Amino acid sequence: MTASETPARPALDSFIAARSELSERAAASAGLERCHELSDLVDAALRELDRELGANGEGGVEGHALVATGGYGRREQARHSDIDLMILVDGSGDASEATRVLYPLWDARLEVGHSVRTPAQAMEAAQQNVETMTALLDTRLVAGDEALYGRFVTARRKLLRRPQRWMHRELSERRAALVEAEPWQLQSPDLKSGRGGLRDLQLVHWLATAEALAEGHEAPPPSEELREAHERLLATRNAVHALNERKTDVYRADLAARVAAWLHVDPSEWRRDVFIAMRVIDAAAASALEGRSSRRRRPLLPWRRRREDRPSEAEGEPAGSDLGRLLRDLRELEAKAGRALEPLPATRWLERVLPEWEALRGLPHATLFHRHPVDVHSMRTVAEIDYAMRVDEEQTGTPAAAAGLSRDEVLLAALLHDIGKGHEGDHSIVGAVIVERFASRVGLGADATRRLAAAAEHHLLLPIVATRRDIADPRVIREAAEAIGDTSTLHLVYLLAVADARATGPEVWNPWKAQLIRSLYERVLEVLSVGTPEAATAPEQRLSAIVEALAGRFTAEQVEAHVRGIEPGYLLSTPPATIGDHIELIEQLGDRPTAVRRDRLGDLDRLTVATRDRPGILQAVVGALAGHNADVLGGVAYTRDDGVAIQVWHLVDALSGGAAAEDGARSIDDRRWERILDAVPAAIAGEFAIDERLAEVRATYPMPVPVRRDAEVNVDNGASTDYSVVEVHTADRRGLLYAITRTLHELALDIHLAKVDTIGPQVVDAFYVQRRNGRRVENADEIERLERRVREAVLALDE
Repeated sequence: MTASETPARPALDSFIAARSELSERAAASAGLERCHELSDLVDAALRELDRELGANGEGGVEGHALVATGGYGRREQARHSDIDLMILVDGSGDASEATRVLYPLWDARLEVGHSVRTPAQAMEAAQQNVETMTALLDTRLVAGDEALYGRFVTARRKLLRRPQRWMHRELSERRAALVEAEPWQLQSPDLKSGRGGLRDLQLVHWLATAEALAEGHEAPPPSEELREAHERLLATRNAVHALNERKTDVYRADLAARVAAWLHVDPSEWRRDVFIAMRVIDAAAASALEGRSSRRRRPLLPWRRRREDRPSEAEGEPAGSDLGRLLRDLRELEAKAGRALEPLPATRWLERVLPEWEALRGLPHATLFHRHPVDVHSMRTVAEIDYAMRVDEEQTGTPAAAAGLSRDEVLLAALLHDIGKGHEGDHSIVGAVIVERFASRVGLGADATRRLAAAAEHHLLLPIVATRRDIADPRVIREAAEAIGDTSTLHLVYLLAVADARATGPEVWNPWKAQLIRSLYERVLEVLSVGTPEAATAPEQRLSAIVEALAGRFTAEQVEAHVRGIEPGYLLSTPPATIGDHIELIEQLGDRPTAVRRDRLGDLDRLTVATRDRPGILQAVVGALAGHNADVLGGVAYTRDDGVAIQVWHLVDALSGGAAAEDGARSIDDRRWERILDAVPAAIAGEFAIDERLAEVRATYPMPVPVRRDAEVNVDNGASTDYSVVEVHTADRRGLLYAITRTLHELALDIHLAKVDTIGPQVVDAFYVQRRNGRRVENADEIERLERRVREAVLALDE
């Protein structure tokens, strides 16, 4: 039969057209109503096909029934959902005849999950597999033999009247595995299979439905709260399906604005309501399983929440102070981790002690690199800081920093560090004011109040200074010490910086940043203890410690000659073993212009380059890296007095999601590393066509155009006495670092120190620069030209 002879199938065409239209338009009711519409169109298509393939085109193939199961059975068909179908047969004829109805669906490239079974076979399969059992709880007769379907319904009821403890056990185990894998709510949740997603809602429904069907009636309707949560998740899932044009249920943070536009809603408020809806569903799933496992409670119809599960309090004054209740919850957080997605349930005592928390509840972070909503991030920071007080991970020295501090005060600092979010103004400044109000409300002493307010105001100080400023500069250290004030506050701010970064995600915290922040903390601690940053440097003591640590590898003279020829920042922020690796690499130079070394720091790839210094080597290296899809998460560059330059770059694979990928997927493969190790020396020698290679990479591996196509460029002459600091804040792009460094080179600026910090899709790069004559860029017109040229170079990457 030719294409022109293919029978017309209007119903199937209508379904396919409706699926396509879903990608282009949103209805006022984009949730269950839209799913019903698609499900009904599938029904019509299957009935049409069944009639077409039946004897003489009448009534379909005898002795069979087309039965919708699973999500399709619930009439929850989404844009990219499989069509779940069971072909029920009586066993008297050729079952393959009944499957002919599927061929047109497959020809249309529709995903069909199907089975062919007799009623007895369906019951046998249901007892062996929990997915089959739950799918068969949601069935509808679409077409075919009604009597045959009636036999299936009768057999199912008989099966369900027998105890199905194994089903409850399987569902409980799967739920426990999900909670273990996802103890904290994610800012980019899986709407179907994630915690609090549609699968959890279905779990509640399955338990209630199994119980109801066993008694011969339908399951009760859901509560209004769960009905609203269901509608919100389905609408969001339909939008995600429509916008992605592929089978995915992850509601990515970077897709939120487009989802909101498709649904005609406010993006922040919609995301917040989705997070809260998932918390409602998560609590219902936990309650349903708990209710089923306890024989002392009456059988649960868990679409309706029991009274004891709702936020409430006993009448009268609660035992103990409100602050005591809050501290108890914080102290017990580790034991409670994973029990609920809601990190701090709404209660009257919480409203009394910390009414500002409501502004954080379910609030999405504006920055994409955060893994959790604001309130969840705050509570995870509490858990991380409690861990940091007990465990010295990555040689942070946090237990020693915590030794003289009150545990309760530290936990409160973690809880309150982002309390200013959700309010107008700089969240750190606003947060400090709120903390003072809180302290007055609960009767904290003056010293504790001052420290907690300082922690809220300065919780980002150490990470920002460590990654953007020259920590060898006494002026930088002195200003940080003056801002923090005293050693106790510094210890608290340091613990908070570590916990906050760990709670944010791997884009923000890694061993390289741990080294930088600890080095800065120790320098500021010495200033606050000794009194001056010059005394705090103690270069001779540090040098002696390095010489001793490397005694088995190098002579004292070799170590001293290397270290004394580099600026103090190198000595202060580089571990002895790494300094030894640098000495070894420089010795390998010999007569060669460049030597390179590949190794790892934690889960990050690290490239170290030793070369003869000359203008343009920085842009050559980063250009070669970008040309091989190596994302730079961070890096520093130093030059010895003898003209040998050392560059250290921390890298991840741009083709595996870059900084946003899971830890195990971020490494660059060995074959590409071989090409990188060849390309970097060639680029420094001018023998690697960087611009042509980057053009190929951009064409082959295009990045999404940033939502905000801007670049903030500032020249700061107040951060250093000798250098102008060029700071660039923008979204990451292919070849970004190369474009910036090339522009600085074209403007005849020497880069003394480069501090590169990529956090997920966002970049903050700082370059300490001088003119070739050793002067800063100070003329207003020159500053404006420098900022404009760098901004234009960044935005040109979007063209």
